[in-house]
Amino acid sequence: MDFKFTIAAGAPAQFRRFFKYVGVLSQADAQTWVNAADAAWAARMLTDFANTETLNSVLLTDLTSNTAAQAIAATPHASTNGAAAVPNGVAVVIKDKIARRYRGGHPRTYLPAMVNTHLATPDTWDATFLAGLLVDWNNFISDILNAVPVAAAPATEVNVSYFSGFHNVTFPSGRIRAVPLQRVTPVVDTILGHSINPKVASQRRRNEQGV
Repeated sequence: MDFKFTIAAGAPAQFRRFFKYVGVLSQADAQTWVNAADAAWAARMLTDFANTETLNSVLLTDLTSNTAAQAIAATPHASTNGAAAVPNGVAVVIKDKIARRYRGGHPRTYLPAMVNTHLATPDTWDATFLAGLLVDWNNFISDILNAVPVAAAPATEVNVSYFSGFHNVTFPSGRIRAVPLQRVTPVVDTILGHSINPKVASQRRRNEQGV
């Protein structure tokens, strides 16, 4: 599921979460599920973010085949915290716990549109705010899992790893760049829980790219 936003000055922002289902997901059920995910964000998360942010749409794509269901919920939901927003490149990081250990970055989600009152210091988030945000995030994910249509149940939150390692590619200019190697078969890990990094994160390199 892709959650697509605009933040201050119309900058695009997006995060993606993966969910695994067991049964069958029809087109009609996909629409029902994505509508529920959209409603879960509106019910659980709006007060945590600056009112300069709007969730514009949620896109569900079934990855079982290239002809499987795809559905979109496109009801805008504006966040409601009226405190002064931090810059667009500033984010809070949701960390996902999985059973597998490996080197490198582990699964995480960057959330922008925080506000100044959420800061304890210039580079750390307020502990009380983080505790409340974690409760809201866990409820948001639980709402999505509990809303899985009966024919597709049960659902599990997962992470999907498509790449492992790198190889060097030399471009005509002579520049060499490390390019990720795509796995033959993606690795799917069940997410066991969430935590939040107390340090302020930066998304400056991704600004305006509509990731």
